[in-house]
Amino acid sequence: MERILFVVPPNITFDDFVRPPGNVGTVRLGQSDKNFGSVITDIPLGIISLSTYLKKHLELTSMAIDFNVQLLKESDFEFGDFRSYFRQHFLAGKYDEFNPTVVAISAQFTSSYHSVVDIAAVCRERFPEATILAGGNLVTAMYRDFFADSACIDAICFGEGELPLRDLLLATDRPALIAGHNSWISREKVPAVGNPFQHTFIEDLDDIPFLDYDILDLDGYRLNPTLSRYAVGAESAGALAIMTSRGCPFKCTFCASYQAHGRKMRYYSEQRVAEDIDQIIARYGMKSFIIQDDHFMGGRERPYNIVAAIKERGGAIFFQNALALYALDRRFLQLLKDTGIDELVLPVESGSARVLKDVMHKPLKLDIVKRVIDDCREIGIFTDCNIIVGMPGETKADIDESREFLKGVYGDWFRVFVATPIPGSEMYDEAIDKKYFVNSPVNANYKRAVIETPDWSAEFIQHISYAMNIELNFVHNSNVRLGDDRKALDCFEKVLRVKPDHAIACFYAASCLERLGEPEKAAEYLEKARDFAATSTFWTPYIEMFGIPVFPDDPREAA
Repeated sequence: MERILFVVPPNITFDDFVRPPGNVGTVRLGQSDKNFGSVITDIPLGIISLSTYLKKHLELTSMAIDFNVQLLKESDFEFGDFRSYFRQHFLAGKYDEFNPTVVAISAQFTSSYHSVVDIAAVCRERFPEATILAGGNLVTAMYRDFFADSACIDAICFGEGELPLRDLLLATDRPALIAGHNSWISREKVPAVGNPFQHTFIEDLDDIPFLDYDILDLDGYRLNPTLSRYAVGAESAGALAIMTSRGCPFKCTFCASYQAHGRKMRYYSEQRVAEDIDQIIARYGMKSFIIQDDHFMGGRERPYNIVAAIKERGGAIFFQNALALYALDRRFLQLLKDTGIDELVLPVESGSARVLKDVMHKPLKLDIVKRVIDDCREIGIFTDCNIIVGMPGETKADIDESREFLKGVYGDWFRVFVATPIPGSEMYDEAIDKKYFVNSPVNANYKRAVIETPDWSAEFIQHISYAMNIELNFVHNSNVRLGDDRKALDCFEKVLRVKPDHAIACFYAASCLERLGEPEKAAEYLEKARDFAATSTFWTPYIEMFGIPVFPDDPREAA
């Protein structure tokens, strides 16, 4: 019987974990008094889909280890690198009896690159007879690099893995299968140029049985999920991730999701989605659902019907991946609100029409952005707007135009990210071709600039992205401008739960509390703001840039 060990590497680099930069959230491990980089725990739908599909076709047992969960369960971390940590973990006796015949490593993000190499090396030591495979968006796009840096990976799956992995495990001659299969890549098959490999997709997603959530430590995914960063996080701690479709037809230059799922849309049937929801409620007692589709709004009535089906069962929904704004008409927004959705992530990306059209190739007009944000505010849905800064081809004038537009709309919150060249994206290829990289692609993390162009430096993008965050969310906060200090305060305190030493969040929380008639609590926050600003020079440029009167001897405070 096959025994497959699925491994998910940390979605953070070792350096960012042990020495988190000032512009990111942090976590504490156990009783440790040290701050570590925030590790996100999102349910890896890919590996549990593989597990359940393989069990449909052959006899096997499976086990999963997600190091994003495992790291957060440690009481402390004293290792000099991740490889040492992985070695200690895999030497533990828990794997003695299981003794996998196949180790399957799944990675999605560039920040996991070195961990994939390290895990493969440690698993080769620990399980010398096992076949070591790797897959996922990252590995699909960077297969040349992985084979160059790892002698321990036996084969790499190109794109989705259900059918290729089934074919491999059923084959009597596995090396021959890999050699002749268009979706399996071996070291010997890597061409000098070009890409001869092809996806092998499941066309009817209903062929995949109910996902194998049972191989996961489900409680562990409540430790620090993405949705804990959002307003609904506390209420949805018991949510379970689902995916109702695969694929995305759009060609945004910063996105590489098509590398795994293709551009053609494929759907689970509405009946199947309803059956999965019923099973989740019955098996796990969970009635909150995180929908992770890349393009949920595909199909005319399908999105309405799925949301309605969840509503009928008394379920709650959170869309982790942003919904296409063009499809968010008043009717659908009202349905979402009636279902209990109080917050949406909106993929605004830029406030520059030129950048959206000519640089990002994103089919979105700015009047739609304003209309959706206004509708959400009227209906009572909190808007969390994603913004990207630093695209190749974007100029400083474009960034200024974007800032001015975004200050003119009343989004509740803006998440400003550094444009990150994801392997497999058009942006990544352009950065490689034009030699824009000034730092390794694998050090990118949406908060660190790794490219520069003739229009700007990496340092400028690093600075302006965070300056936009401060300007839009604090200095020019929409809810403060509209007189809703309570809602603004809730947002500032949410920031402080993720980053307790955020001097500017403390200052603006104090300002809200003062206006809300809570002077004692306001004084506590103001004292913290001054302490954090005095002890860390990180805040100084932004305090000075926007004239934020944090300190008592600042003449602006008297004014």
